[in-house]
Amino acid sequence: MHIRLTFLCSLFGVFVFAQKPNAQDKAYMGNDTIIVLGDDYMLKSTLESPNDFVASFPKTVGNKPLKSLSLLFNDSGYVFIDSKDNAVYRLKKDSLVLWIAPESVPSIGATYIVKNDTIFRYGGKKGLMNIDYWSFLNEAQKSWDPYPTFKSAYTPNGTFNNCYVSAGDQIVFVRGARVNRRNLSDEYLDDHIIQYSWKLKEWQELGHVRADYKNFTSSIAMGDELLFYNDKSMFHVTPFTNKNTLYYRNLTHQNLNKNDQLDALYSDGIFYVFTDTPNGIVIKKIPKSEFLKGVESVDAFFDPPSNSFPYEYVLMVVLFIAAIYRPLRSLLVKDKIHLKNGGFMYAGVLHPVSPNGFEITKLLLSHECVSTQDLMLVLENPNISYSQNMKIKNQLIDHLNVVLKTILNISTSVIIEVKDKNDHRVTLYKIDPTFFKR
Repeated sequence: MHIRLTFLCSLFGVFVFAQKPNAQDKAYMGNDTIIVLGDDYMLKSTLESPNDFVASFPKTVGNKPLKSLSLLFNDSGYVFIDSKDNAVYRLKKDSLVLWIAPESVPSIGATYIVKNDTIFRYGGKKGLMNIDYWSFLNEAQKSWDPYPTFKSAYTPNGTFNNCYVSAGDQIVFVRGARVNRRNLSDEYLDDHIIQYSWKLKEWQELGHVRADYKNFTSSIAMGDELLFYNDKSMFHVTPFTNKNTLYYRNLTHQNLNKNDQLDALYSDGIFYVFTDTPNGIVIKKIPKSEFLKGVESVDAFFDPPSNSFPYEYVLMVVLFIAAIYRPLRSLLVKDKIHLKNGGFMYAGVLHPVSPNGFEITKLLLSHECVSTQDLMLVLENPNISYSQNMKIKNQLIDHLNVVLKTILNISTSVIIEVKDKNDHRVTLYKIDPTFFKR
């Protein structure tokens, strides 16, 4: 019996440490390590010895496949995020523990970024709405909270499934998708190249992409560079220098998988390519100089925004529009929103909102101003603290503004805060009724 147990343990040890990736797994680069997530296993190796994998088998919540989660790294360790519901999990010993519960209205397809050890989230789509704002993971409160940005001359389109590059204080988003507002069942690639400054908390439009990258099926992140490719060619883009180099595919690229996500990783001048061999998938280290050769063409990646008017003229136009905007606001909107069936009906399309959001909107439309106390009569949950209730109220108001701005295609908030004339300590809420049918 002892001999049999020893033999079984030996077999198990071989299984654990000889485990190799599968083509349908997901791979990540972080902290000088390579992490591969399968259905029920996690493989870890070093950049120095990328094929010497050590396997572990962490238990998940609800038997979720590990590879269905996004993996991020910060000083707290591994952070797993479900991109379908924004639930956050932490790895404790041999199990994933739910750390932040799923959101009732999640941002699907959002981009997750670690900056200064804080996890940020940009974009995504909620239902049929394109999201154009930041959130951050509030570790103290265990929640996703809005991350404020300063007013910019440019307001980005809401996008999801973005690619991005970063350098220092700047991050650039490319190749994000959008829901077609004229045909909500249709999605398309947005051609805007947008840049965000962490220091200034401002957006800037860099221009419109030149390259036809709609036919490129996969991408590899390279720090401040990106590599897009399909089965015929690839182009290497450096958005910060506005350069696009198109390469022929060669024998070095033949092992790039075309039909799954386990393609290649990049770090410090080396590509780590997952290669299918008779002995299973192994990682080959290929220098950048060898991987990127055979130039077909070099061009600009994007065209800067056109400035057809002098700055002074533009400023005069903006000031004029600002002066007449409020009295003529209702005339600028072709259609108006009608409250119907628990949602906002606009231009023949029903945009669903939560029951609380629907009731709060009705309450605001029936009064010139509504106090926080009145809102709490609808929203208050007696089972949680006052501060938690206030946070839920603030998040709901922010969410309603995002929904309304997206529907109406405007940049100003429809629900605003004002101070009580009789007591400036009291905050009141009012909604612009000109956007709604009476």
